[in-house]
Amino acid sequence: MGANNDENLEVHDVSHEVVIVSFVAFGCPGMYNALSGIGGGGQLDTTTAAKGHIALSSVSAAGNLFVGPVLTNTLGPKWTILIGGLPYVLYAGSLLAYTHTNNQGFVVGASALLGIGASLLWISQGAIMTGYPLPQHQGRMIGIFWIIFNLGAFIGDMIAFGLNFNSTSGTVSDGTYIAFMCIMAAGCLCAFGLLKPYDVIREDKSRAAVERKPKVWVEFVATLKVLKDWRVVSLIPFWITANYAYNYQQNTFNAKLFTIRTRSFNGAMYWFAQMISSYIFGLFLDNKYMNRRQRGIWGFVITTIISMIVWAGGLAAQLRRGPNSDYYPLNELDIVTSGGKFAGPFLLYFFYGTFDAVWQTLVYWTIGYLSHESPEQAARYVGAFKCMEAVGGAIASKVNSDKTNYNVEFAIDWSIVVFSLIWVIPFVWKIQDVPAHAGQETEYVKDANDQGVEA
Repeated sequence: MGANNDENLEVHDVSHEVVIVSFVAFGCPGMYNALSGIGGGGQLDTTTAAKGHIALSSVSAAGNLFVGPVLTNTLGPKWTILIGGLPYVLYAGSLLAYTHTNNQGFVVGASALLGIGASLLWISQGAIMTGYPLPQHQGRMIGIFWIIFNLGAFIGDMIAFGLNFNSTSGTVSDGTYIAFMCIMAAGCLCAFGLLKPYDVIREDKSRAAVERKPKVWVEFVATLKVLKDWRVVSLIPFWITANYAYNYQQNTFNAKLFTIRTRSFNGAMYWFAQMISSYIFGLFLDNKYMNRRQRGIWGFVITTIISMIVWAGGLAAQLRRGPNSDYYPLNELDIVTSGGKFAGPFLLYFFYGTFDAVWQTLVYWTIGYLSHESPEQAARYVGAFKCMEAVGGAIASKVNSDKTNYNVEFAIDWSIVVFSLIWVIPFVWKIQDVPAHAGQETEYVKDANDQGVEA
């Protein structure tokens, strides 16, 4: 009963839902990423932003596993995404307040609340992006989402670039934060356009989800069960690494080497690189001339090659920077005044964006593979992924906020990348071709047995 061939139903297809949730992400986490990409949330004091990120990651680590999947599968994606988007506005407001009051506690508190909101938004978003599409369309849907989502960060950073072009203060202007808050609020409202998963019809006329009567306890237990999957154990370091390098890239590299206007420009190009890279890599992961196993294996091979090349470039830059360096002095590289010296670090930051996009695209492709096109099961795997990602983010933020020597921080980041690519080999080796809707049919039968749904 996983498929329904009634062509008279007035429903949106999968791409409509992915585009709508992409515009929510454009306005909320997209603007958040724009602030983060500038470095330090647009502040000269990067320690406050790092402490806020610790609070965000710590709270969301628990929320991602124990709250997000349960509420997504009980309330539905529309309401969880709407509720999850509101704390983004508060976070931007806390940075505006910090500019005038130096109230670090407000930033940290707003960040903690954002951890809950991010859990709800990202898990519902992940369930839509990986659970709705058919296997041969998952890469393209991930790429489309990544383009629209990162377009928010790109535009946000270009706004910051224009507003702060002549700034010498080291922090972004009040107008930057106000503009971001307005865009974030508009993004929240886009959630009203989402449908129930049952009302979404795929291209093969199957429903994206079965009709269910979810119960909180059943959802809680089902979420915990995904942690027993050996494939999840193999993927944990790969998932932890997904956002681990953000702190180094944005706070230690971009925020420490460049002037404020250049940080904004670099941030915009970082997200532009993500837009291009994710879509191209997503198309590869949908390659119709290869089966699913081949696409998965080659996806990990390509990700490994890109990772090693980009981080080798990072090593070259590390050897030429520092407080006593005449070549890359701190906070002085500028898009206008530094000439050719600006090009190398800028290109490196651009390709850091490529590295991140390829890694994240492959992460979500693996979740789509694990969940077998079931949005309910996808929410649970996304919850596990986001929990591990948040743990990695909290650790990275702690390292960053402790002002660890930048060479040590770089070495830790690259080592984690290498380790995760080795640890994931058992999962990669066991990738198989999986029939469409296999997970959806299993989910329906399970719900029928546990909750009294008519089979």
